Amino acid sequence: MRSTTVLAGLATVLAPLASAHTVLTTVFVNDKNQGDGTGVRMPLDGNIANAPVIDMNSNDMICGRDGLKKVNYAIPATAGSKMTFEFRTYVDGSRPGFIDGSHQGPISVYAKAVSDFDQNPGGSGWFKIWHDGYDESTKKWAVQKVIDTNGLLSITLPTGMPTGAYLLRTEVIAMQNVTTKADGNWYCEPQFYVNCAQVYLQGTSSGQLSIPKDKETSIPGHVHPSDKGLNFNMYDMKGLLPYEIPGPKPFRPTSSSSGANAKAALTTPTNFPGAVPDNCLLKNANWCGFEVPDYTNEDGCWASADNCWAQSKKCFESAPPSGIKGCKIWEQEKCQALANSCDAKQFTGPPNKSKRWGDVTEQTSVQVPGAMKGADLVDDPVDTTTSKDINEKANNNVAHIPTVTATTFITTSSSAVKPVTTIPSAAITTAAAAPTETAAQNTLVRCGRGDKKQKRVMHMNRHKRADF
Repeated sequence: MRSTTVLAGLATVLAPLASAHTVLTTVFVNDKNQGDGTGVRMPLDGNIANAPVIDMNSNDMICGRDGLKKVNYAIPATAGSKMTFEFRTYVDGSRPGFIDGSHQGPISVYAKAVSDFDQNPGGSGWFKIWHDGYDESTKKWAVQKVIDTNGLLSITLPTGMPTGAYLLRTEVIAMQNVTTKADGNWYCEPQFYVNCAQVYLQGTSSGQLSIPKDKETSIPGHVHPSDKGLNFNMYDMKGLLPYEIPGPKPFRPTSSSSGANAKAALTTPTNFPGAVPDNCLLKNANWCGFEVPDYTNEDGCWASADNCWAQSKKCFESAPPSGIKGCKIWEQEKCQALANSCDAKQFTGPPNKSKRWGDVTEQTSVQVPGAMKGADLVDDPVDTTTSKDINEKANNNVAHIPTVTATTFITTSSSAVKPVTTIPSAAITTAAAAPTETAAQNTLVRCGRGDKKQKRVMHMNRHKRADF
């Protein structure tokens, strides 16, 4: 009898950070759960996965910690889709909660069209598609509204976004550490909770997207400590309203073909760079388990078992802090079942051949809220004619995103490799270097906490790390 090595040591991951903070873990498209961690760039270290970014000039402001590296899969959607972002304090969902109630502030969602998900996401090309700040009619911050919906923020994508690969960037700003002192000096340390989701969008056009220059921005560099919305005492708002949300105004491109009939004709893309392979039996975040080879003898049985355990090892090693539920199922119901079959001298298999578990986190019952209204959301008609026509109409008031030639991608959507020619027309900038700092950005604004005697509402003693 051959022994089976069970990867028990890999079955435990770092416990999620239990604090007042938050992180994006899950995306829903038209109320359909895409699976915990799937398509989401999140910090790999569970101990700091939900910790904020403080340095506004840091590259962590782009897509969060570990956010410059792509994940294996992207989320398919269509222009005009309802997108829901789930934020959690306990990253693996072991306990409910979005963020501590003291961490009030605005929320924004940005987008950037990319040539592919390997592209450096920093630099120019970002535009805001949604934001909300302090609602004077309800006396609620955007954060409070999302607390009220159990950490779920729903928005609708602009209908004029062309077909292609995009990063959707969520930005939650907690303002509890921004106050004034008796001498009138500002003590500011806003906390930024930033993540990106990889999305492949089927649009109503394949032309270029032209972003007005006053609505296109670079990240880092889209906010600065001197911004009015970051120097706002939420404990004493007298004379400070209306609140000015940091960053540019939203850009909501709407095309002439964005009517109900045009949107109804759109189909969710299935074969694109970053698509979950068709032969994926079980998915955990951005990992898939595939069928092991058939066998008819003892050596083949154990070879297939080794194949399964090797896949299981990769699942545990690659799992983000959102969890390892799928890895455990693969380990127990696929690999251990196969090893038990070999031990029982059943040398024809594998057992459970081609059984599909899918993504167990997609099956979680969640009440998805309707799209949140947001602030300053105005449709911006855009020209969706051909690339040639758009280039002929270029002017100094618009920042254009250049097109690229058709690119052949190799997908793994089936056991046979298929070349698929796709034009990521939305945009497509080349890898951008980090933007050069302006004189204003290079001027360090000291954001402190004031003297110890200052009587202000603070929460710092809740955290083990003073920086957070």
